[in-house]
Amino acid sequence: MAAQSSYQEKDLLARVAEGDHQAFASLLEQYHTIAYRAAVRLTDDAWLAEDVVQEVFLKLWLKRATLPDITHFRAWLVTLITNALYDQLRRKSAEKDHLAGWLQELLPAATQPQEESGYEELLRDATARLSPKQLQAFTLIKKEGYSREETARLMSVSPETVKSHLEQAMRSIRAYCIARLDPGASVVLLSVLLKNYF
Repeated sequence: MAAQSSYQEKDLLARVAEGDHQAFASLLEQYHTIAYRAAVRLTDDAWLAEDVVQEVFLKLWLKRATLPDITHFRAWLVTLITNALYDQLRRKSAEKDHLAGWLQELLPAATQPQEESGYEELLRDATARLSPKQLQAFTLIKKEGYSREETARLMSVSPETVKSHLEQAMRSIRAYCIARLDPGASVVLLSVLLKNYF
């Protein structure tokens, strides 16, 4: 029985390698849940898990010519998912470290806590003035790190509507903050914080 199952899997992988879309749909149907569960176990984050699974299956399709060489597809797929998750987590960590180092250089050490506190308070006041939809889009994307597509699903709107809410929110926050800051370096710093820090 195991030999027959292995033969069917080999046949399916060979058909996918030849560009058979129906075979790929069957492969996705058979292995999506396995891949997703493995990703959720590793991250405890349903959104991140789904993103990584989609990314892995896209790469699998793009490199489908290599599929017939795989002897244990399930184990190979879980390894691929694990590596993709670690890569994404490493990238996020590196981006956060890079931004923290850049802000450290930008703000003099002696004035940093006081200035950051003032900017944070100003930004809190600015976001409090946003409409509920603008605030929701801004919070999900800029503070919680969701993608536009994920935010659209959470808000039950289109990704273009999310983009519009976010752009309006950013314009409103910038206008509010710039109107309350001295011109010069503070405005530049605020722009950097709005663009990168959130």
